[in-house]
Amino acid sequence: MKYLLFLFLLTASSAILKAQDIDEFAAIDSRVQRIPGQETYSTNSIANYIQANFTTDKEKMCAAYAWVISNIEYDKDSMYLFNYGKDNDVKLSATLKKRKGVCENFASLFTDILLKMGLQSCVVYGYTKINGTVKWIGHSWCAVYFDKKWYLCDPTWDAGAGSNTNYFLVDPAEFLQAHMPFDPLWQLQDYPITNREFYENTIGKKKPLFHFADTANAFMRLDSLQQLEATSRRMFAAGIENDNLRLWNAYYEMKIAIIYGEQDMSLYNSAVDDVNKATNIFNDFIQYRNNRFIPAKKDEEIRRLLDPIDTILPSAYSKTDEIGRRQKNFQYNPGSLIQRLDTLQKHVQEQKDFLTQYLALSKEEREKLFY
Repeated sequence: MKYLLFLFLLTASSAILKAQDIDEFAAIDSRVQRIPGQETYSTNSIANYIQANFTTDKEKMCAAYAWVISNIEYDKDSMYLFNYGKDNDVKLSATLKKRKGVCENFASLFTDILLKMGLQSCVVYGYTKINGTVKWIGHSWCAVYFDKKWYLCDPTWDAGAGSNTNYFLVDPAEFLQAHMPFDPLWQLQDYPITNREFYENTIGKKKPLFHFADTANAFMRLDSLQQLEATSRRMFAAGIENDNLRLWNAYYEMKIAIIYGEQDMSLYNSAVDDVNKATNIFNDFIQYRNNRFIPAKKDEEIRRLLDPIDTILPSAYSKTDEIGRRQKNFQYNPGSLIQRLDTLQKHVQEQKDFLTQYLALSKEEREKLFY
């Protein structure tokens, strides 16, 4: 009888807390929907409005979440229209303009608003399980940090729910019942489960302790490339057990390759600029020498004419050395560029040798060097 009374009180207490949360969310929802329409077409303006009208971090998170789930409509036809081949800013702008999107748009929009307010948030990619059935189609949600703890949110699954949300600031252990991230880090568990354990509903032997809080905080300090590489490493270590996981791991590897390709392109173009700059300086010197150093300059000025090349060429060599260093490069071949550098460096040294000889002679003897 005492047990039944305790169970009743526990259930009643949970219901009261749930009702309080709904009331609190409803009040915040009502306030955030008053944002002027012209301020809802950029995450900056939405974030600024929330910052000005709400006080605590939790209120700001509630306001951002309430606005997103109430104003964005799920529309799977938008997947390619909004997301394919576009950078994040373009996707966010399209989502706010059309007021439609898929899970990636919901998660990216909510996260970007939080980031613009100085709050920690990260888009998480993975797959889900509904009523015991695994859905291998990729899904996106959010990890947020406040009050010294990580929580998980799924604005897509709460879209249109109003104040009766089920996936806002959920404890990670509970969230893991239906959401499996590709990167084990975002399980946010001391003992992460494997993909097999997730879709088979089994728990194997106890794993080593995983200090997820320290790892997550370190992850948030990485740049986008480092985050992709860390995610790919953890995915591989967790086990690529089927074609779907292989596909997603290949997707991450492709994004890494694209970033490295862009870096190689930037390095190559910058090295070409260096070579052209050094060549122009060299050609100007040759023209001045062919004119027998007229108009006249002081010896020290003439001695320094080729000096800028001494810093430009090492910079160019360093850039060509970096191309393809971290990932094999097939598009930008620095071989011909290095040949140009070697040739230019040789000719520069020849002219420096000439200058050394020229400046060591008397004015009368110098004229003979031009014939």
